Amino acid sequence: MKNTMPSPSKALFALALSSFCMGVTEFILAGILPDIARYFDLPQPIVGWLVTIYAIGVVIGAPILTIPISRLSRKNQLLLNLFVFLCANLVVAVSSNFYLTLCARFVAGCMHGVFFVIATIAAVKIAKKGKENIAIALMVSGLTIALVTGIPLGTFIGQMFGFKAIFWLIGLLVSVAIVFVFWLMPSIPGEQASFKDLLCALKIPKLLRVYGVTACACGASFVIYTYIAELLLKISKFDQHLIASILLLYGGSAIIGNLLGGKITDSKGCIASLRLILGAQIIIYALISISAYDQILVLINLCCMGIVAFASIAPLKTFSILSAHKYAKGFESTAVSINEGAFNVGIACASALGGAVFAHLGIAFNPIFAALFVVPGLLLVLYTPHTL
Repeated sequence: MKNTMPSPSKALFALALSSFCMGVTEFILAGILPDIARYFDLPQPIVGWLVTIYAIGVVIGAPILTIPISRLSRKNQLLLNLFVFLCANLVVAVSSNFYLTLCARFVAGCMHGVFFVIATIAAVKIAKKGKENIAIALMVSGLTIALVTGIPLGTFIGQMFGFKAIFWLIGLLVSVAIVFVFWLMPSIPGEQASFKDLLCALKIPKLLRVYGVTACACGASFVIYTYIAELLLKISKFDQHLIASILLLYGGSAIIGNLLGGKITDSKGCIASLRLILGAQIIIYALISISAYDQILVLINLCCMGIVAFASIAPLKTFSILSAHKYAKGFESTAVSINEGAFNVGIACASALGGAVFAHLGIAFNPIFAALFVVPGLLLVLYTPHTL
């Protein structure tokens, strides 16, 4: 009898496309915020809440909203998740009311958080044995590609057709992703979760260690990246028109780092990989405080930063899954969902720290504090057994 089970590569493509849609929706506002401010006739700091509320939605959605749908199969969870995400983006596309748009962005952020919980578990389940980490990296590659293309694509489309056209395009892409998930994803059983499980997952010290490592490793680069344009302009003395190209170079390095991280983790395991990658992060981030004064050196340093920042994603997700299976038996998905929230908690804290350092000490000190942000995560990993 002919095997009709979708191949892992096709199913991972469906997840990567969905991941791309999530990433574009998150990153794209950076390039069109002035256009949105003009449309609603509001100051940019107020309109900036469209970015903040999305991040809040991710943090809330990942651990909480995965619970009501946990009994469904992973495929049906994804279909429901993507459908709500589609509706939220279509509301943004048609809304002329800022507060309605704000609510829609919050819902979209919640679905973003839920998606990466489901997709991480699904990627591991459908991967070939021994290739689980590269499967996670391939799933996340959609997000890193969105990091490269989101801002320039959003700026171009917003300037040509108006910012609402972007959200119609996102709606179209999400619709395609829904079709691909429907046809290409195998049916994987869900795992019933409860709010009691959520409290339990927040009380286990060894799981708190995982969340802490994730927050430190993922957030640290944003101490620099949030204000990277200022560093490149004021210290490296690049011309304004080169900044977009440099960010594109950084994004390309991030894609390489993401896939490299998956391969290293498949080869060395998550703990050894995290020790290596976090150690490299500390050195490379700190060196930017020196290399920033030379244009060639800082470009090389930023490429290395993109590689090590995103190389951590695959081992972090694997660390989360393995720890959940060992310390959260019966509520593994809940533990993984909290870890997904920890990604954005780290980013939010690092961005806030970066702003404080920039304001009080100057942008030249941001790389040092980025390196320091990683240190607690590395110490936690060093005190973790090599095999969980």
